Amino acid sequence: MFPWALRHLPGPHQEIFRYQEALQGFIRHEIIRYKLRTPEAPKNFISCYLTQITKAMDDPVSTFNEENLIQVVIDLFLGGIDTTATTLHWALIYMVQHRAVQEKVQQELDTVLGTAPVVCYEDRERLPYTRAVLHEVQRLSSVVAVGAVRKCVTSTRVHGYYISKGTIILPNLASVLYDPEFWETPRQFNPSHFLDKDGNFVVNEAFLPFSAGHRVCPGDQLARMELFLMFATLLRTFQFQLQDGSQGLRLEYIFGGTLQPQPQEICAVPRLSSPSPGPREPV
Repeated sequence: MFPWALRHLPGPHQEIFRYQEALQGFIRHEIIRYKLRTPEAPKNFISCYLTQITKAMDDPVSTFNEENLIQVVIDLFLGGIDTTATTLHWALIYMVQHRAVQEKVQQELDTVLGTAPVVCYEDRERLPYTRAVLHEVQRLSSVVAVGAVRKCVTSTRVHGYYISKGTIILPNLASVLYDPEFWETPRQFNPSHFLDKDGNFVVNEAFLPFSAGHRVCPGDQLARMELFLMFATLLRTFQFQLQDGSQGLRLEYIFGGTLQPQPQEICAVPRLSSPSPGPREPV
């Protein structure tokens, strides 16, 4: 009832506030650095926001100010890092669980990319199976089961239900990602959900891990690029497997800001295309 009181109570939660202050300090430093630069055309989010603050200085109801800028950058920073990292963790777990899928992804990468030094985002159009596997990871892991909290700005009706102005709305993204009307095997890992009978990649309208509409995740495109490039590069470079003597995978998630996998060690073994296999490295 009194969240402000947490700052004055001892406990492990104080570590969160220390991290928050450190992150705020880093962003403030970046803002000062941009303000001291010679005036030039805005090139990134911070410089564009600072320009907007200047334009809105005479507007008494403007919400453009440096404190809001700091918070928006924090939201983008945390939202992009945690979700992407958690999705990649699940991807590696599913690849260990489904060795045949992992091998098929690697075969496609080897065939299509050959000796190309790096994976490019444009390569996704030539890698339908790899792309389908990554989409299935996002669907089944559903790391953000409930979308960001929203508030209804005007009274309305949705499918006959009356929603009054001011109602707090939490979109249930998992209900769509696991809907049996749209997915053949909603609770099973199945890359075929995103492939047609000829093996071509297809989009499913129920694939909404980034939400939808005007409030879709602003980092949608960046996250898609990061996930594809990291996943494809990892699978091209390493074979992922459990350590010898392991008791097996733990697939139960930990509920937090995202649905995270249990802590566990997976070995990344360099593939034959690497200079030297070397020792196994836990990841």
